[in-house]
Amino acid sequence: MRYARLIGLMLVLVAGCGSGVNDEEVVEKSNFQMPVKENTWVRKETVSKSKDDFFANTGKATVEVPIDSGLAAKLKKPATLSINSQQECVEQAKAIDQKRTEVQTRGGVWHAYEKVAKAKPYSNYGMQLDSQTNRLVFSLKHICENADKVNLTGWGEVTVQKFEELGEEGYRNYFLALGEVKGDIDNWVRFARFAIESRNRKVPYSEIGESLAQSKRLIDLYDELSQRKINDDTGLQTFLTEGATLLSVIKESFTTDPQLVLALQYEKLLPFEDLKGEM
Repeated sequence: MRYARLIGLMLVLVAGCGSGVNDEEVVEKSNFQMPVKENTWVRKETVSKSKDDFFANTGKATVEVPIDSGLAAKLKKPATLSINSQQECVEQAKAIDQKRTEVQTRGGVWHAYEKVAKAKPYSNYGMQLDSQTNRLVFSLKHICENADKVNLTGWGEVTVQKFEELGEEGYRNYFLALGEVKGDIDNWVRFARFAIESRNRKVPYSEIGESLAQSKRLIDLYDELSQRKINDDTGLQTFLTEGATLLSVIKESFTTDPQLVLALQYEKLLPFEDLKGEM
């Protein structure tokens, strides 16, 4: 059903933009539905691990692990990379993504928790680290690729074209005539406004370089944790504390790093059904 909605959406918008068919004919012939928010820039792949194994342990209580404030301060210490062009920015983001991919090809940090009996009750931290690392890296790639303006493709490009062609009132009336829900139309309008306003934005590459440098430090620890050898209880506690601290810092960066905030603003406004439940 969701894929039928995707096909219906594209047919309606393309037909409305160039076919000359009147609204009554469109209403009769179309079944406009929103596409599923799969394969967006945030979520393009799944972590290679057995979810069945994870969810078999969901009944077990997970004890919250305290973070190491000293380590958190080191991870958040300002840093920068010299970035002067979009090409350099994209190359640096791809390098970070490559390391993330290597970790997750090995099973992710989740696997590092699962392979140690005493760490298994805390494997939710590993699942979250893999998921939030995806979000971090795809946010970096997005902001590099869209530093000068938001580059629209597919549904976004067509719906903004429709919005500009009809104006806001005409756009709303067009979809109301198709029987669409007002709340959904409001979301599409917000997205169109944001996309149009972002056409001439300029995010300084020097500032993105700061985000890349700090994220590289986070990914380095993520990689190291995935290969950590745990030989005793002391090593286990260090592993758990560093994992919890890294997760805390990554999550915090989504609210404190201006570049990540901007990237996730686009993700939030993109009016598709999200897949946040799938780690």
